[in-house]
Amino acid sequence: MGRSKSRKGIALVTSFMTVFSCVSMLPALHVSAAKLLGAEFETTNDSFTGRGGAAVQWTSDQADNGICSLFVSDRTEVWHGASRDVSTLMKPGQTYKVSCSVYQASGEAVEMKLSMQCTTAAGTEYPEIALATAENGVWTVLSNDAFTVPADASDMSIYVETTESMTDFYVDSVEVHGAPAAIKKGDANGDLSTDIADVVYLAKSLITENEPAEAGADMNDDKIINAVDLSLLKNYILFPPEPEQPQINGDWDNYQETATGNDLKALQGSLLRLGNTYRIREKIAKAQSGEKVTIGYIGGSITEGGSSTSPDKSFVNISSNYFKNTFGTGNNVSFVNAGKAGTSSVVGNMRVDKDIFSKNCDIIFIEFAVNDQGGDRFQKSYEALVKKCLMQENAPAVVLITLCQKSLSTNEDWMVKVGQNYDLPVLSAKSAIQAGSVNWDSQYGSGDTIHPGNGGHQMIADWIGYYYRQALRSENASAGYEIPSTEVFGAEYANNRLVDFAQLQNFNAGSWTKAGDGSYNYSKNGNTPMTFTIDGKGILLLFKSNSSGMGAVNVTVNGKTNKVSSNLQWTWGGQDGDVGYYQPTSEKLDISISSADGGTFVLYGIAVIQ
Repeated sequence: MGRSKSRKGIALVTSFMTVFSCVSMLPALHVSAAKLLGAEFETTNDSFTGRGGAAVQWTSDQADNGICSLFVSDRTEVWHGASRDVSTLMKPGQTYKVSCSVYQASGEAVEMKLSMQCTTAAGTEYPEIALATAENGVWTVLSNDAFTVPADASDMSIYVETTESMTDFYVDSVEVHGAPAAIKKGDANGDLSTDIADVVYLAKSLITENEPAEAGADMNDDKIINAVDLSLLKNYILFPPEPEQPQINGDWDNYQETATGNDLKALQGSLLRLGNTYRIREKIAKAQSGEKVTIGYIGGSITEGGSSTSPDKSFVNISSNYFKNTFGTGNNVSFVNAGKAGTSSVVGNMRVDKDIFSKNCDIIFIEFAVNDQGGDRFQKSYEALVKKCLMQENAPAVVLITLCQKSLSTNEDWMVKVGQNYDLPVLSAKSAIQAGSVNWDSQYGSGDTIHPGNGGHQMIADWIGYYYRQALRSENASAGYEIPSTEVFGAEYANNRLVDFAQLQNFNAGSWTKAGDGSYNYSKNGNTPMTFTIDGKGILLLFKSNSSGMGAVNVTVNGKTNKVSSNLQWTWGGQDGDVGYYQPTSEKLDISISSADGGTFVLYGIAVIQ
């Protein structure tokens, strides 16, 4: 959505241009004025999660700024509180201004603390950011104008806790100010936005030299900031290259949710982060105009419909019908269910081309928080899958769903970091269940500790509908979307393409035998390697996996050997995958695959990383 330009503002731009048209060249300087985080909890939890056993939920019961805040409850230890990952915002060794407001009504004064948790060479550390006594029934500010992150810190999060009391409390107005990690074009004053204020700031900077300009003011990238940049910035503000805002039908600003009580709290809790709304609004506008829209869902057995009594009871069917009936104009909305039981994002990253992209999906839901695990194999594959979806030519809207087990175990903690980096929505089962006091056995579950029953599938569909409605409120509209250049775990496997064995150059099966389903099986009658040639950076292997009875292979590429095992934990004889080989540059690679231990190995496919 374009910014409105007042006549007074335009007059200021014009007058400054007149005065400074001949200002001498000045070197580019940096300021540290950027607001890197501003969590107000007006419509979401703003990516804050419960720390320890605490539950968090945004609420209108109290507010320091605006009409809502974050309520922290169910604390059984003093360190239980509200936490947010800041690994993509704050940098090791850098100094920041960090603050938040807290409120408690225990009937007595309570000492409260704003802290950081991070990993260093010494282990897990908890440096204090700010400490203050919060009087009963009064908003108190916890603030540090010069907090320095440990020089070797990683996995950083900030959190609010108490020192002795177990009382519930509220958090509002969480802010982090500091030098921005990225340079935004036209951002002269370092506030991570580009508007008339930057023109005024840059003009003053050029004449007084007392207010150094941010590097984003170098509009023509000539490494100097002068009147030419001021002129270019003025034109950039007056005629911004912003995409046209999608035209949405319906008065969504005044829509009243029909859910009440804990049901409403569960809805609100499910929206862990709203993210950038431009793409989803664009796709909804497309559906409302009568154009064809396809919704794609990729994930494991829950996405496939596991433990719902029939396909029409699955969250995929229910939520796609909601979209069709709410935004469609007849039969212009369809869906693709690419859920596959027992699979992780490692497999999803390889099969998404065939199962989702080939159907030209406009909206893509990604659900792997139950089947994925920790570590590079999953984290890099998950981020690669997310980025791969975002990079598609039809610019699909991407939504992350993080489901959980009955114990609330989930991979949400690291998946939400990907959502934050790419500014994507995250729909959280854990947050919804905690916020709405959902009973797993009677309301959500199917009888086991993993899968939702019909009630759970209906809840997930309801969370998706709630996300759509919040994204359509004008206050949540985003002016456009750009895929960030930063990565969290690494997305080097995003440019992969699953190919048929017959498409591999110079392919020779060796001692491997081809099965009826097209897979190749290691033959124990010999160990002549499978060989082929590719042009690329490496390969991913798609294979059958189980926790017993499976073997390993040696993948040798240009003389370098890597061992890949198909005997993996938490697998059930379905598809899995791993990196066979990777290098940062593309070239011709001669590859051979042979048995490492004589065990069973079923190879379903090869994905070439380009």
